[in-house]
Amino acid sequence: MGEPRYVIIHGHFYQPPRESPWTGLINPEHGAAPFPNWNERILSECYTANAHAHTMQGPVVHVRNNYESLSFDVGPTLAGWLQTHGKAAYRAMTRGDALNANAHGGHGNAIAQSYSHSILPLLPPRDRELQIAWGIDDFFFRFGRKPAGMWIPECAADDDTLASIAAAGIGFVILASDQGKFSGPRAESRNAGPFQWRRGDLNLAVFRFDRELSTTVSFGNGLADGARLADWIADTALKLEPGAALMLATDGETFGHHNKHGAAELARALMALERRDDVIVSNCADYLATHPAAGSFEIASASSWSCPHGVERWRSNCGCRHDPNTSQEWRGPLRAAMDFVKNHAEATYDRFAPAIVKEPGAILRGAIRLLIDPNPAVHEEFFKRFGVTDEGNRETCCGCSRWFARGRRRSPVARGSSMISEAWRGASYSDGRRVRSNSRLSIRRASKTN
Repeated sequence: MGEPRYVIIHGHFYQPPRESPWTGLINPEHGAAPFPNWNERILSECYTANAHAHTMQGPVVHVRNNYESLSFDVGPTLAGWLQTHGKAAYRAMTRGDALNANAHGGHGNAIAQSYSHSILPLLPPRDRELQIAWGIDDFFFRFGRKPAGMWIPECAADDDTLASIAAAGIGFVILASDQGKFSGPRAESRNAGPFQWRRGDLNLAVFRFDRELSTTVSFGNGLADGARLADWIADTALKLEPGAALMLATDGETFGHHNKHGAAELARALMALERRDDVIVSNCADYLATHPAAGSFEIASASSWSCPHGVERWRSNCGCRHDPNTSQEWRGPLRAAMDFVKNHAEATYDRFAPAIVKEPGAILRGAIRLLIDPNPAVHEEFFKRFGVTDEGNRETCCGCSRWFARGRRRSPVARGSSMISEAWRGASYSDGRRVRSNSRLSIRRASKTN
């Protein structure tokens, strides 16, 4: 028998931060009843369910950690919440990755995600690179290794985005099969690749997921029967050339939240596939290590997996809607308002940060550690490295990093006012004079403009 085929099933796990910008707590969300909020409900239905998925085989009950076999990414905002409120699921994710990495030469199942789920092609270079860098640092803190790959929010990509990811040292990304031009001997089949993207000295492997399989699992009856899904996946993979990979990708919440039996049926499918000799359940990093990227990938303009109009869904009335009688003309003004507040906050930081720290750009790049790592020794080393000795300035740095990380995910006024307030409050000039706080004035101006 020749080389088997490979199957990669990827789950993108993400939740937006639901905490109130004023209290830091999640307000009651009645639609999530009987749970107090949607995070708690999805934790029970999906994240914990996949940590110990139950399947029956006659009188025998099998309990397995799906994260040991599933390729996955977990958004930093969700991972931070799970670390405190969903510890069993959080441990299952990190343990599943560690076990797989130990068994496959360091090639674990988990990959990184850019930090705030921002649409990267719509960000200026500084913001885009910060999102990528913070996503990498967050991954290293949680999984104890550098990420080999990165999930791009909404698979939204263009050449500049891919260049920024490659420049950050990432080896591969995952895109849909219709997001660009795939060329080479693997391009005409349903092969996942990987394909090679290049720009100058930069290069990146691009895996592509199968639209038909992924759509059926996400929105059809693909998870109605895990054993039948395994047969369909295997039959499709076996039509490819020996050694080829077949990939499907979906929101991780499909496995238990969107589909109530999703975690159990995923476990059933994984068990059935792993018992076969002609297919191997793998992940992108492990497959790439033995099957280098070949052919080529080119992307002419920004595209995403969820908007046929590129990335217009996040800034214009592009036509993406459930009800044809509605309009999304509000998207443009909302985007402009958010950009206004973001730019105002960044200008405030750029104006006053040089008086507080030696390297404002570098300290912002590394400040994510102040948010994700509570170890006082880490904070002390960080401040010493950047020459921040004044206690008030240290508090200001922590506040700015908090709002740079969280502010982009809130309403324009709440986000901007908080960021501006933190940037002004407690800042010192180099000669020790305190910066006069004009944050209220800035907040009022931002509120009027929005």
